[in-house]
Amino acid sequence: MAAPSRIRVPVSEPTLASTVVDRLRADILQGGLAPGEKLRLEHLAPRYGVGRTPLREACCRLASEGLVTIEDQRGFRVAPISRADLLDLTRTRQQIETLALRGAIAQGDITWEGEVTAALHRLQRRAPASGSGVLDDTWELEHARFHATLLSACQSPWLLKFHAMLFDQTERYRRLAQAHGKAGRNVEDEHAALVKATLDRDAERACALLTEHIARTTERVLASHPGLRAVSVPAQKPLPTKTRRPRARD
Repeated sequence: MAAPSRIRVPVSEPTLASTVVDRLRADILQGGLAPGEKLRLEHLAPRYGVGRTPLREACCRLASEGLVTIEDQRGFRVAPISRADLLDLTRTRQQIETLALRGAIAQGDITWEGEVTAALHRLQRRAPASGSGVLDDTWELEHARFHATLLSACQSPWLLKFHAMLFDQTERYRRLAQAHGKAGRNVEDEHAALVKATLDRDAERACALLTEHIARTTERVLASHPGLRAVSVPAQKPLPTKTRRPRARD
């Protein structure tokens, strides 16, 4: 009797469209495609080595993330930037991430604690040389992983999805501002203090530190990027640097 043939289990691989989405997203986040730039599919096709159909699908997917805008009958553009948009993103991110962090602190186990510690260690190993302020692609990747790991135990896929979207949006602003000035702050100490408060299960202090950390980044971006500096307009409400625990409804 012949031996039964082995059943091949298909291995999941990124689709062509997903690969194009990742490359296009990276170019937008890193400033390779400028805010407001027209996304001409006929020009992008050779750049990415694909046809217009997967490019069009990628643009539509990134439009749902807020990184691309769709113009009726006129194609796609990279989403513009503005001071008001960044301030709105910052306040929303502060609210979403502190809510997720409270959940992670309440529900995270020892495995999560180890993952947070490891994520911080990897990030610290990629820290730029003292005074250089130069952040390479590996640091950027580990930075994103660090913030995602910190919140990962919150057990809310929706909160994590919103975090990822808001993080990308605010990171685009930070990267665009990098070309106009150095960070001028000790981000490594901020991350370390945030992890200590988190692993001490001190939710109030951890959320206050996270709120301040996000606010400091935005303040640096606004001060560095010439297109985002304050003009002669009525005074705006300052960014919150502390967080308050939501009150329970009656």
